[in-house]
Amino acid sequence: MEVAEVTNFLKQTIPFEQLGLAQLAGLAAHFNVYYCQAGEHLEINQERLLIVRTGIFALFSDQQQLLTKLEEGDFYGYQLLLTGLADNDRLICEEDGLVYWLPSDVFHQLRYQYKNIDIFFQRLFGRRLHQYKEQQSSRFTLKVADIVQARKVAISGEQDVQQAARLMSEKRVSSLLVEDDNRLIGILTDRDLRSRVLAAGLPTTTAIKEVMTPKPYTIEKHAYLFEAVQLMSRFNVHHLPVVDQGLSFSMITATDIIRSQQDHPVYLIGEIHRQSSLDGLEHCSLQISNLAQILGKQQVPAYEAGHIITTITDAFTQRLIKLAQQELGPAPCVFSWLSFGSQARMDQSINADQDNALLLEKEPVGDVANYFSQLADFVCQGLARCGIKLCPGNIMASNPELRMSLKGWSGKFSKWIAAPTPDAILKATIFFDMRVVEGSRGLFNALQQDILARTNNSLFLMHMAQTALQRTAPLSFLRNFILEHDGKQKKGLDLKKRGISLITDIVRVYALANGVLEVNTRSRLQQLATDGVLDSKDTQNLCDAFDVLAQLRWDKHLHDLDQGHDASNLLDPAVLSGLQRHQLKDSFAVINAAQSSLKHRFCKEV
Repeated sequence: MEVAEVTNFLKQTIPFEQLGLAQLAGLAAHFNVYYCQAGEHLEINQERLLIVRTGIFALFSDQQQLLTKLEEGDFYGYQLLLTGLADNDRLICEEDGLVYWLPSDVFHQLRYQYKNIDIFFQRLFGRRLHQYKEQQSSRFTLKVADIVQARKVAISGEQDVQQAARLMSEKRVSSLLVEDDNRLIGILTDRDLRSRVLAAGLPTTTAIKEVMTPKPYTIEKHAYLFEAVQLMSRFNVHHLPVVDQGLSFSMITATDIIRSQQDHPVYLIGEIHRQSSLDGLEHCSLQISNLAQILGKQQVPAYEAGHIITTITDAFTQRLIKLAQQELGPAPCVFSWLSFGSQARMDQSINADQDNALLLEKEPVGDVANYFSQLADFVCQGLARCGIKLCPGNIMASNPELRMSLKGWSGKFSKWIAAPTPDAILKATIFFDMRVVEGSRGLFNALQQDILARTNNSLFLMHMAQTALQRTAPLSFLRNFILEHDGKQKKGLDLKKRGISLITDIVRVYALANGVLEVNTRSRLQQLATDGVLDSKDTQNLCDAFDVLAQLRWDKHLHDLDQGHDASNLLDPAVLSGLQRHQLKDSFAVINAAQSSLKHRFCKEV
């Protein structure tokens, strides 16, 4: 073995690059070099550290699932070295290459001697509980930025329509961004030129600002492509300005989307918005199961699948409201259709039921009460026909107690916060995760700001924290799973009640205590880390644990769907691989630690 060659490689490889040349040369002398041929299976069950020097190596789970591919500078074996727990993985050489092996005793000596190297491998092991690599992108998780170029074709509103037509011809575009001092004020499309200029007989000297579409809907460039489909379908627009941190970036058109993925099943969203009857919507809902199975086959991560499923529920809700208004006429006052729970958090699965309500500009009396009673019944029953079950707890807009004015809702939340009885806290865990799906965002924002201004109440937060501590993760002192019955003679782990919901409850308390507007659990965690409320390591661990549990639950639901069963949250750990069981136990341990921190911070008076 050429020690100098290994030394030079280590000098450019994190975390060894921090060592001096003498230490690197001494370390290099301990490495063994092994040449691998394509198709060869490597022995990876011995306690030693592997570093890929050249070539490509595919890592498979014991269930034949591709976990990741290792390339130059990637490590394997630190999991076994750090925990003593072996995974039944298989590592196969795909392209001829070299690997370096470091004996276990040298690895451990290195960790003890250099703290930074020990921290590196500890973090490498703990950074991703749920996966070895980032999920590969699929056609379901494309972002707007994936299909639009940073090509901003803009014009001033003071220029005339003839100049606009020339620019559109020159750049071969069908629309222009209209700006004033780099601020987007509108868009001008070829349709605008036809219908608002030529058809109206206006002169070519007409100022663009007189005929443009002002204040257009926009989409962030990092938004999912299916969100652009949702927005364009919902408001029947064909051109959507793309913004980056509030500034114009580009333009996305319906043609761009169709060209990029004509067979995308999320076009179901567009179909939903085109339906003119409840029967048509019900027919669309029959495609959801097929969509879920395709998402599973594409290995779309659970949190992204939840976003897609929720967006579809939103589309059904929005279209049902429009159909109801076609029958009932326009609303007698401004309103906001609210969603709660998983729909509000954008993490719905295929077994979600309804949690919704109405926020009204006026008090629900007389004609106002009658109108919204009919609208709510139409929408809730319509959602049920589309597969989103009626809420067994009657948390729906069809319940007259959940159709209130801003004053009414504000008073209800104020009462819960000021007098946190067990019943009030139970309701708080449901209603404090809310989002506007249709209607006035301004009315909703007023309610949300009013609520968050009140929630920094130590007594209320203490009771919220106590409620979040009532249930614990199903892990014994000896790190064994604690199984429970589901009432049907089945035993397992309830991934929602004893896992996902525990993290949701913990994060909600911190969010309410710190005025965080975000509702999605992962987004709340990111905001809490940004604001310095939670330590970045604790935040990452909670986010990873949440993803592990959500992924296992999503996989379980897809399996149930494939078997023709109702989706269940009860998982038998015996069906998991060794790696998955380790990940699940680590996730439950993270929850226990987070609950301990929550108790220390909010329940000191207990």
